[in-house]
Amino acid sequence: MSLSIKLGDYQLGHGASFGQEDVNDASMSSQELQDLSKAMEAGHVQGGDITSAGQTNAGALKYESLDNALRLTQWKDSHIRFWKRVAKEAAYSTVEEFNVQTSYGQDRGGFWSEGELPEEENSLYTRKLEKVKYMGVSRGVTHVAQLVKNQVGDLYRKEISDGMLYLLQKADRGLFYADEAVVSDEWNGIYAQHLNMDNYSSLEQYMESDHVVDLRGGALKESNVEDACETLLRYYAHPDLLIGPPQIITDFSLQLFAQRRFNQSGGGNPGGTGLGQPVTKYFSRFATIDLEHDIFAVKGTSKAIGGTASSAKAPATPTPTSATPVVAAPLTRFADGAGDYYYAVSAINRYGESALVQVGGTITVATTEAVDLIFVSGGGAYAPEAYVIYRSEVDPSAAAASTDFYPIMTVPAAGTDVKRGSLVAGVDGAAALAVRDNNRFLPNTEEAMLLQSDKEIFGFKQLAPMMKMDLAVLAPINRFMILLYGTPILYVPSKTIRFINIGKFTIV
Repeated sequence: MSLSIKLGDYQLGHGASFGQEDVNDASMSSQELQDLSKAMEAGHVQGGDITSAGQTNAGALKYESLDNALRLTQWKDSHIRFWKRVAKEAAYSTVEEFNVQTSYGQDRGGFWSEGELPEEENSLYTRKLEKVKYMGVSRGVTHVAQLVKNQVGDLYRKEISDGMLYLLQKADRGLFYADEAVVSDEWNGIYAQHLNMDNYSSLEQYMESDHVVDLRGGALKESNVEDACETLLRYYAHPDLLIGPPQIITDFSLQLFAQRRFNQSGGGNPGGTGLGQPVTKYFSRFATIDLEHDIFAVKGTSKAIGGTASSAKAPATPTPTSATPVVAAPLTRFADGAGDYYYAVSAINRYGESALVQVGGTITVATTEAVDLIFVSGGGAYAPEAYVIYRSEVDPSAAAASTDFYPIMTVPAAGTDVKRGSLVAGVDGAAALAVRDNNRFLPNTEEAMLLQSDKEIFGFKQLAPMMKMDLAVLAPINRFMILLYGTPILYVPSKTIRFINIGKFTIV
């Protein structure tokens, strides 16, 4: 039995054996053999790398083997989920006003004696508004690029499609996290409008209300959703959607499986082709709720100290002005989070975000204390509109330079909003020019929203459909804009519940 072929098994083109004797009888010098080897070697150079007309390597003759499919590393239309669910309606002005009936009358009386005139009660109405905001992106394709053969076909149409996907991703994330009080050109997303609800006059009242469920790093449980449904029932809502980052929906489903709390009658695994069963709905005692994930609902990715700004027009990095003081604070929530932390801050505007800079060193916080972060604008050609506060997880094991920092809050640079505060006025009980962290929001956690998702409660008003607008041709380049004008409106914030500080679920 032969395990492999030998050199002598090969045949020359004329049928003679090509063995060691042939090599020994060769009359070529070592230099000639080297040149021959070089001439016949294909190598691994790309066709585009061969720039000399005197190339003797056989790589100059080979075809490039280029896969005819373009591999996409970015999101697809299927990842944009919340935007697709939101009802769209026409807007007719740059300010969309709407009326809300808040009462049928005062909740009192109702009974009277025979022959008496009943007490008079009247319905109560409130007029509110949201401003239409403008989203857009410019793109362009040179005339030459449209003429050459390429991998995607019509490059101009491809840029139009990509521009729309780019803008839809921004709009989808904006439905969650955009905030006019933070960046003035943004609309108010669902979290901002929920915070703005009239029911609560301060941040403390809002955070302590039954419209905010603080899980303090724990996983979202079935009991949390049941309690939230009961709360919304008292506000006359019919919740039908729980939406958040994929991790939250996955963890909630895993808990149902761990408790054997799922329905197997649907035949979700026909023929035993695989394990698992998708959980797309949750049947509470009070409502049937769709479980929807959206990758753009993720609160924010972790970052490291330093790095680069996300845009050349982003603000300069802020400048810490002093050691960060730890203060006694009556509203602190560090009772369940005392320990050591690192803090960092970045500046943002409508163009992007600056690099992170550490504020203070290792900061030790006791159960009755809070942290006042003190810094100023770093200046620059483009002023900051707000600052993003980052924090490490408790008791980091590495130096700050090697630690992950997570966004915990975004505060306006200026303004008098009572719930958000600002650097100029002070944040959450701090004096002017200080941002206080009372441990309201935890690092490395997520948020989710339970709501009645029909257009009676939440919708999007469009001044015009998404459109393409061509720009003037001033050079052999076809330039255009993709534009979207509109604003989301949370008509009745009291019929929604916000889950904050959601941690990961671990199966024990």
